[in-house]
Amino acid sequence: MLDIALLRKKFTFVKEQINKRYKEYAGLNRFHEVDSKWRDLTTKIQKLNSQRNDLSDQISILMSKKMFDEANKIKSDVHGIKQTINTLEKERTQIDDELLQILFSIPNIPHESVIVGKDEKDNKLIRSWGTPKKFNFSPMSHWDLAEKLGLVDFGRAVKLSGSRFTIYCDLGAKLIRALQSFTLDINTKAGYKEMLPPVILNPETLYGTGQLPKFEEDLFKLTNGKFLSPTAEVQLTSYYANEIIKQTSLPLWLTANTACFRSEAGSAGKDTKGVIRQHQFYKTEMVKIVEPQNSYKELETMVKQAESILKALKLPYRVIMLCTGDMGFAAAKTYDIEVWLPSYGAYKEISSCSNCEAYQARNLKMRYRDNKGDNLVFPHTLNGSGLAIDRLWAAVIENYQQADGSVRIPTKLHKYFDGVKKIKYAM
Repeated sequence: MLDIALLRKKFTFVKEQINKRYKEYAGLNRFHEVDSKWRDLTTKIQKLNSQRNDLSDQISILMSKKMFDEANKIKSDVHGIKQTINTLEKERTQIDDELLQILFSIPNIPHESVIVGKDEKDNKLIRSWGTPKKFNFSPMSHWDLAEKLGLVDFGRAVKLSGSRFTIYCDLGAKLIRALQSFTLDINTKAGYKEMLPPVILNPETLYGTGQLPKFEEDLFKLTNGKFLSPTAEVQLTSYYANEIIKQTSLPLWLTANTACFRSEAGSAGKDTKGVIRQHQFYKTEMVKIVEPQNSYKELETMVKQAESILKALKLPYRVIMLCTGDMGFAAAKTYDIEVWLPSYGAYKEISSCSNCEAYQARNLKMRYRDNKGDNLVFPHTLNGSGLAIDRLWAAVIENYQQADGSVRIPTKLHKYFDGVKKIKYAM
């Protein structure tokens, strides 16, 4: 969430910045009204507490002088004031909850370097790498080629779980596992600490990173009130929630590969074929927890880390800076990396790297003490896909397909395949 002090002192500025996202946020307009009620109640409670303390002092003086009748009269007044305070505090508690929900409903302020725009049409190309391959045959889509090679079974996945689920089979499953290991190996060699967190999460954790309440319809909710993880960003960022981190331990770089789950409630009809948009998918995530003055430099190195995986696999890609209207709720600045997919004749997102500044840390009450030991500071948190495994799998299948219908295994993955260098039709 945003700093409430910033909202109070510079509300007009905050509103101008949030409006750059080109979306309506009702909570932003309600903030002043609810906050004014909260501050009015707080002032009344403070005055009544001060009055009660003064009267209590008078009672002590009267009792010491054995003026019991006068003391008892004032005691009656104190009792009445205490009841009024209790009533006002109950009312303030309700407003506390409402104010918190409003704060959770207001997105992050875009960084000044982010392009102001309405949607993806206004995003900016930063750079591209590699040249899309020109095939001397008609390339197949990953869903058709993978089924012919026995790498997936979409039909039985529907039988087991419904639409938008995939069963990876044989070398298809082995390729998923190889890509999981490969991405983790590259990240850990770069200095990321590997983690393996649970994928069932309590609501507080999802509030902390901004998935709740805004995106509840896109989450899988369990019968016990908990949720399936939509991304390991949640677990890794929340790892130090409600803790004071040693400044000497910063920056913290974490990585994990987990199954992720999204109901995709708002994406009907999008990418229904293949493995691009599934309810269950795999992703290697990167998270950084850093000192504020270093966070934008850390964002650039995170993007390059994700790029290094695509370069190692020799997959053409491009880097896009998202405009204000296309950024995620908690992000102050975001780069998307898009990989080339021949079946689409286009680039498709395979990584999104964001700096959330102190937005998530404030939600999570995660802080560090500065070197002087005087101040507690909210660190900046960053997250990025390194990479989306199913989409990476599709990119390998499509870009490495051969004229004879086989798929060549990228050189960097050979060590995971026990000598197999090509996926061929079963005889």
